[in-house]
Amino acid sequence: MMVGSEPQMLLATFATALVSAALVYAWRHRVGTRPAAPPLRFDFTGLVLLAALAVGLWLYAEDQPHHLAMLVVTTAALLFVVGSVTDLFSLPRGLRAAAVAVAGGFLCYNGVCIQTVKLPFSTVFIHLGWAGPVITILWLMLCAALFARAGTMPSVASGVGALAGGTLYLVCLLQPRVTGEAARLLSLGLFAACIPEVIFGRLLALRGATAGAYTLGFVIGCITVVGALKNTALLVILLPLLIIGVPLFASIFTYAADLRRGWRAVAVAEHHQHLHQLLADQGYSYWQIVGILLGGTAYLCALALLLVWLIELTFVLKLLMVAVALVAGLVLFYILLRLLPRRQPSTGPAEVRLLGVRLHAVTMDEALQEAERFIREDRPHMIVTSDASTIVRAQDDPELRRIMNETDMVTPDGAGVVLAAKLLNLPVRARCSGCDMVAELCRVAARLGRSVYLLGAEPGVAELAARNLKRQVPGLEIAGVHHGYFSPEEEPAIVEEIRRAHPAVLFVALGIPRQEKWIRAHLDELGVPVCVGVGGSFDVISGRKKRAPLWMQRMGLEWLYRTIREPRRIGRLVALPRILWLTFMQLLKPPDHQQHSSRR
Repeated sequence: MMVGSEPQMLLATFATALVSAALVYAWRHRVGTRPAAPPLRFDFTGLVLLAALAVGLWLYAEDQPHHLAMLVVTTAALLFVVGSVTDLFSLPRGLRAAAVAVAGGFLCYNGVCIQTVKLPFSTVFIHLGWAGPVITILWLMLCAALFARAGTMPSVASGVGALAGGTLYLVCLLQPRVTGEAARLLSLGLFAACIPEVIFGRLLALRGATAGAYTLGFVIGCITVVGALKNTALLVILLPLLIIGVPLFASIFTYAADLRRGWRAVAVAEHHQHLHQLLADQGYSYWQIVGILLGGTAYLCALALLLVWLIELTFVLKLLMVAVALVAGLVLFYILLRLLPRRQPSTGPAEVRLLGVRLHAVTMDEALQEAERFIREDRPHMIVTSDASTIVRAQDDPELRRIMNETDMVTPDGAGVVLAAKLLNLPVRARCSGCDMVAELCRVAARLGRSVYLLGAEPGVAELAARNLKRQVPGLEIAGVHHGYFSPEEEPAIVEEIRRAHPAVLFVALGIPRQEKWIRAHLDELGVPVCVGVGGSFDVISGRKKRAPLWMQRMGLEWLYRTIREPRRIGRLVALPRILWLTFMQLLKPPDHQQHSSRR
């Protein structure tokens, strides 16, 4: 055997896959430009995979490649031929399954078979007898079928193959005496052959052709059998399942979704919607879906390696560790899925219900367009800027909840609101800051030749805010200002002053929920086209309080900056964990109950 031949094999396999992919792509591009090019349903990804594996194995040894490894590749090549014929002539898929059964039986006859396993809590090895070949064949059929389903997104199938190959190779290095040389060589070759296909797989595969992905799954199944860790039953079962965990989860998810529609949907194959298709329908891009699914695969592969590294742990501890890791992984996967930006259909501002409270999924531009429409209508409208504390207060304050559910527009003002909405899969794209809205509404009013009125905050603060706004917005007219420390007896005079001034916008900074209740009580009396509660915005606009740096605003950390600057606000932080807790409890409810809660 040549010294340093494994690195040479890695480079040779990678180079062969890369060159083969480039040549196939160039040929397909040339044929595709011909006027009468016939349609060809042939999955070139399998051809590239097998060619790279064969070249890598032949270059590994001076005399001849490893017999068992080449046997697996040769059998996989024959299976690829059957799968390609099935794709080309639209033959029944059962032909491929029969081919896998025959190929699996042939490999079992030649030693690629799980024959013994050690039971948990004992040192007894059980000889599986006739059950060994049956289990092996069923396992190979499962792997092939799962990867065929993943093959509709070639980069996902190839990416899972690369991660599986790399993981299995590391397993072989951790347990060399148990796994053997054939498993190590096949794993290394699989890793090198699949990497180029992650990038070029989308260009090589054709719609409806899945022979390559089918063959890839078969090879991965063979490697897990060849390198099975027979000294623990848990790892014989669990390690391969973790490595193909994402394709397995995607298929289980598909059938579970169909079961919710009834047994008829499960029986009709055309009704199946793959997980990646569902993600695409929800607005995720191709490469976002690839990243999500491969990230999940990498997580499961890391867990598999950890189990092998801690192989001496007791069965119960390993099982507990897997259970905790899988639950944590699902939670992280769901959160990441909801936080990723998505394409949203442009159907105008959507009205949603967040924890039973009405919310408009608007951007700043959409909110300003609505506000301008309110001003042009010149009749009373109310806008609520809703942060996490507003949503949380509305859970315990029926009057505030009623106001929010009946008002003209409720904007998502706060990172906690946006996060909760995304976790509940509501189409809220970004926060609409109340502080920013003040200046933008002033620009709208100035452009329309209308005035604004500032009500609230401590004496003198509204005047400072008004002067700063006039400097920021050329042509802005201030209809009046008044502090927020007025008695009930003074209210009629203030309302009358605002009514006579008839501004386009009334900014009310009395704090939550006082400002919302005050606006709702006097809305018709005031007759102002846009009345909006803006909390502590006057303090920031006046310069009395400094706003968070722009990078913290963009990362949704403005609340943290304000709390550090004003420690007395720490009590308001209770709203953040509470809204997340309420969101989590909402996620645990059945879908029907969620819809019922959202209509309350």
